[in-house]
Amino acid sequence: MTRTRTAAKLSTLLVSIGLLSALVAGCGADTSADISGGFQDRGRQLFNAKCGTCHVMEQAASQGVQGPNLDTAFAAAREAGMDEDTIKGIVRYQIEHPRPSVQGYPGISMPADIVTGNDLQDVAAYVARYAGVPGVKPPVAPGEGQGAQIYADQGCGSCHTFAAAQSAGVLGPDLDEVLPGMSRAKVEEAIVDPNATKAKGYENAVMPDRYSSLPPQELEQLIDFLVGPGSSGNGG
Repeated sequence: MTRTRTAAKLSTLLVSIGLLSALVAGCGADTSADISGGFQDRGRQLFNAKCGTCHVMEQAASQGVQGPNLDTAFAAAREAGMDEDTIKGIVRYQIEHPRPSVQGYPGISMPADIVTGNDLQDVAAYVARYAGVPGVKPPVAPGEGQGAQIYADQGCGSCHTFAAAQSAGVLGPDLDEVLPGMSRAKVEEAIVDPNATKAKGYENAVMPDRYSSLPPQELEQLIDFLVGPGSSGNGG
């Protein structure tokens, strides 16, 4: 009896995967050039800028909480034998046909056309390569010192552009523009109490306040990376 039930469940799972594969087949050839996972990988940068604020994904060091954890979502599929091409097609389909929001909670829906064309192909290829892969870690961050890795691991690049980190987020202020001239004290305040003072043009943006729980040493290392270890308490 147990063997019969197990075989039936496996058969149902395989049929479901097969139907999903058929559904997403023929969605277009993959045109992504580089899915090496490095910090200059276009798919990774696009994911951080467009998707990382809502989704957790270990390789991207993204910390979003509004959408599903992509590692959790695809780990079971990989374990069941779903291949990278199938996952890629599913990601493309989900982005092209986002589920409608629940009535009264529009913030939990994924925006339509969040990425299109080649950008869509690159993001789908990136997610298909790394989401749910056991043991995957973010690549070693560019930039000097441990603060660079903290910036990456905390997902700061999901929202901010910062040349030293090779990040291209657009939901928050461009750090290359706002950091010059800021004191260490002001930078620290912006991290641990982000809504106390908001940059011009970002009055309605909301930065997570979880960074106030960073260990003091990590906070100092992050500030060192952002403004330089030689900066004073009164000047940038």
